[in-house]
Amino acid sequence: MTTPALRRAVALLVALLTTALVAAGCSSSGDGGSGGGDSKPSTSPSPDGPKLTVQPAANATAVSPSDPITLSIDKDTISEVSVKSDKGDAVEGAVGADKRSWASTGKLSFGGTYTVSVTTTGGGAPLTSKFSTVPTPGADSSVRASSPLGDGKTYGVGMPIVLKLSRSVKSDAARTAYEKMLKVSSEPPTTGAWGWVSSTELHFRPSEYWAAGSKVHVAVDSAGRQVADGVWGRTDMTIDYKIGTDRRLVADSSTHTMKVSENGSVVKSMPVSLGKPKYPSSSGTMVIIDKRREAMFDSSTYGLAVDSPDGYRTKVEYPMRLTWGGEFIHSAPWSVAQQGNTNVSHGCINVSEDNAIWLYDRLQVGDPVTVKNTETTVELGNGYSDWTLDFEDWLEHSKTGAITTTS
Repeated sequence: MTTPALRRAVALLVALLTTALVAAGCSSSGDGGSGGGDSKPSTSPSPDGPKLTVQPAANATAVSPSDPITLSIDKDTISEVSVKSDKGDAVEGAVGADKRSWASTGKLSFGGTYTVSVTTTGGGAPLTSKFSTVPTPGADSSVRASSPLGDGKTYGVGMPIVLKLSRSVKSDAARTAYEKMLKVSSEPPTTGAWGWVSSTELHFRPSEYWAAGSKVHVAVDSAGRQVADGVWGRTDMTIDYKIGTDRRLVADSSTHTMKVSENGSVVKSMPVSLGKPKYPSSSGTMVIIDKRREAMFDSSTYGLAVDSPDGYRTKVEYPMRLTWGGEFIHSAPWSVAQQGNTNVSHGCINVSEDNAIWLYDRLQVGDPVTVKNTETTVELGNGYSDWTLDFEDWLEHSKTGAITTTS
């Protein structure tokens, strides 16, 4: 029979033998190394694939559509890159010389979620990243540009580059930002400046008239760019046109004559009748804004009732507009007797029918017309009256100052 004392002795012996076996199991691995203290099993990781780095960063939001996309991988080389929005817009770009980088060459769209997918020469699944752009702005938070100038047209030496904006741009910072989105190239190059005629209109004019035969290129690079906090450009636009004959007109109220010069030589002098003292013509330099075969002149459009003593509603032939306020050069057979000696018009430059036809067949939009010795001066913005200011005064309306156009 086993006694309690014997059973306790046997149990103690078993415990000692178990401890010895456990200690032996934690000894050296047999390769001469010492044992560690971590009892967790280790696994050998699989070889690392290439790492993709993208700007804009993954899951970025409110990205500017004008921001470039750049990406790179740290190993292998790029075989294909695809950048598409959820709307199906594809972004063009080019792989760098190192074959491990790529940069976009086009702009993005508003309100899009873009997926970047990169396939490498090492094979495996494409590397991807996503980001989203600024939501599409409404009319009250965007600026669109338009221009009366047209591709392939020919204009006079005084024609400014005219941009009309869909909303006001008022702050100095916003105007500066917008001017920096504009580029003018010309052949030959010239010095000029952008100037704000109003909060919704800006012009570019050279310090001197354009050279005859100049080729002009205008680029508006504003789409997707921030003009001011919360206000975005919506329009990219280019215009290519040329400058024609160097033709200039000078009308003198004191002598009642108008001289036309071409390429520095006077080619015609004609009698005129300008605005009578009650309705004087504007002195200053304007340009031909447009010309028509005929038009209905109605004094009520300028605040003068047709049935008033000085009112009128008359069909006029060969009108060539100088101001938005209603000053034209036009045929006026009713004042031929006063042309050359008396000012009797409501502010227009009256010429005979023959002279009107000669001018109409010859003049181009943008030809400068200087009026002298009248009782009032044209205001900036009343027509394309930029040239009434000398260049130093014009620069006061610019935020980026004088520039030399590239060729």
